[in-house]
Amino acid sequence: MRSNFKTLLFGVTGAIAIATLPAIAQANPINARITTAFGALEGKMLGLLSGTAAFGQGPGFASQFDATAGGTRDYGFYAGTGRMGFRTQDYNYFGLVGSAAQINGGAGSLGYVGAEAQVHFENLSVDGLIGVQMIDDMGTIMGGVSASYYASENARFYAGYRYLRENHIYAMGMEFKPGTETANGMTMFADLRSEKLENASIMAGVRFSFADAQTLVEESRGTFVNNSYILDALLPD
Repeated sequence: MRSNFKTLLFGVTGAIAIATLPAIAQANPINARITTAFGALEGKMLGLLSGTAAFGQGPGFASQFDATAGGTRDYGFYAGTGRMGFRTQDYNYFGLVGSAAQINGGAGSLGYVGAEAQVHFENLSVDGLIGVQMIDDMGTIMGGVSASYYASENARFYAGYRYLRENHIYAMGMEFKPGTETANGMTMFADLRSEKLENASIMAGVRFSFADAQTLVEESRGTFVNNSYILDALLPD
C-alpha cells in the first residue's frame, strides 16, 4: 500500500512539475504561503502545518504545489497535492489536480486525480471538483462543491458538500484578513467538516502569504487555489 502511495505521489507531482517548467522558465512570479492550524477530531487535539507554492498570477497558465503534515495524539498524517490549469481574464479557473495522503489512523490512505473549476459572480464564488479515488477505494468517484460569499473584500463565508469514500460530508467555514492593512499577509480562518454528529472535525488557524499586498478576494481568486480535502479525508471511513 505504501509503495502504491509513493508511486502515485511522485508520479503526480513529477508530471505537474514537468508540465510547469515552461512557466517557471519564463520567470513567472512565485507566490508562497504557510498555514498553521489547530483543532479537534472526535474529541482529540489536531494540529496541521502546510506550505504552498504557486507559479503564475493573474490570467494565463498557473500551477500550485501543497505539502501538509500534522496529526493527533494517536497518529500522524502527511499529504501532497499538485495542480495546473488556466485563469481567464476575469480570474475564473479550470485545471487538473492530483493528491495523495498517508494517514496513519482509522481513516486510511487516500489519493485522487481529477478536474476542478472556480467561477465568480461579483461577491459569490463557486468551486467544484470531480475526480477518481486512488490508493484505497481505487476507481471510486469523488468530488465536491463549495459556494463562498464575500461580505467584504477581506471577509469570506462558505458552505459546501463533499462525496468522499462513498460518504456524504458537509463543510462550512469563514476566512478574513484583520484590519484594513493587507501588506502583513496574514489571514485567519476556521473550518468545520461533519459526516455525522459523532464524526466531525473542526480547525482554526492562520495563513501567512508572501505574495504582494492583496485583499482576500484578490488572493483567493487570482493567486492561490484553496481547495483542500485533508480535513474531509481525516474523518473515519
